[in-house]
Amino acid sequence: MFVLQRLRDSAARIPPPARRVLLHSGFWGLGVSIADLLFNFYLVSLGYGNDTVGIFATLMRLAGVIAGLPIGLAIDRLGPRNAILLGASLYTTGWAVLIAVPALPIMLAAQFVVGACHMMTVTATVPLLSLVVSADRRAAIFGFNASAGLIVGLLGSAVAGILPALAGEVLMVGPQATEAYRLALTSVVALSVLAIIPITRGLPQRSRDEPGVHSRRATTDQLPVWLILRYALPAFLLGIAGGALLPFQNLYFRQEFALDDAQVGLVLAVTSLVMGLGAAFSGALAHRLGLKRAAWSLRTLAAPAMALMIIPALPFALIGFLVRGFFVASSYPINDALVMQMTPSQQRGAMMSVTSILWSLGWATSAAVSGMTQDAVGFTPAIIASCIAFVLSGLTIYTYRAPSFGIPADAEPQHNKDVA
Repeated sequence: MFVLQRLRDSAARIPPPARRVLLHSGFWGLGVSIADLLFNFYLVSLGYGNDTVGIFATLMRLAGVIAGLPIGLAIDRLGPRNAILLGASLYTTGWAVLIAVPALPIMLAAQFVVGACHMMTVTATVPLLSLVVSADRRAAIFGFNASAGLIVGLLGSAVAGILPALAGEVLMVGPQATEAYRLALTSVVALSVLAIIPITRGLPQRSRDEPGVHSRRATTDQLPVWLILRYALPAFLLGIAGGALLPFQNLYFRQEFALDDAQVGLVLAVTSLVMGLGAAFSGALAHRLGLKRAAWSLRTLAAPAMALMIIPALPFALIGFLVRGFFVASSYPINDALVMQMTPSQQRGAMMSVTSILWSLGWATSAAVSGMTQDAVGFTPAIIASCIAFVLSGLTIYTYRAPSFGIPADAEPQHNKDVA
């Protein structure tokens, strides 16, 4: 009851500018969930195998690694809202090319653009929210932002599961025909355009007396590079855990349990709902447990849940997949808030950029290796690798230490005791 009450209170206190950012995240997440389900099937319909699917998944994340630092600089120079507008516009263009031009070299180039611009859009969202909400609301608002992007996946994945059949009826082709998938994927372009609309007007910033912005300590103390990398290490390990299986999650359920497109869509829809609820509860869990304890324990608990997917029975696989999603979605907004708390305000853009780069690097490496080995060894080694990476990610959060100059001036007082 305590957690539910905290959730209701937090939702009621979301300021209007933050609501517009959350609406953007909702449309964005809806499009991403449709793309996640259908794009792999589209590639297979073009005649490509799991190895090529893995290359596309790797390129998506590799784009974030290569473009990560320039993206961070662009966000600082343009401002987070303008960066989102630019990134989302180019992302939309990239998807239009992916759908319209089936030539592999052009598709690979477009995938790189899509990956880089997705990273720009997502990375700029946290700094944008930081401009319109107070420091003591960050954990809750970060959680609601993650939830907005995830919970609409319930609708997105469910709709994506039936879109090819509807498109096939319109075009008078089979539901697994290339033309059906191509028409279904045009919804990704439309939703990307809708995601731009809520933030086309300027967002009013909170008052200029934001804690830490003008303080002498905040302008003189700097995290050394090694400590920035240390705080970003859990994201790298989380990327490894996700990249090993998630790019192939639809193929896993189709190949291991013979589920059709609609059934896979339903599984991913329910998973998105569970993950959205996990993200929404993250603020209340952080208040109850403290940022650090909540972040590392939830991240670690994803491992035993994931291990259930090794059992060759659909009920165990479904339970493991769903519970893993809840724990991961709960942990990463809390970890983001914890890292922002320990990072001076003038370095937060760099921190988010490095975090995104390392996460993308972990995902890309893991997806490439997993894709190349699945035909020979199946999905079990990928699941085991994910479990190990979840445990290591939780351990690296558990061993966080605050910087030598102490918690930044805008740290949430109720959690100071939990980060040292």
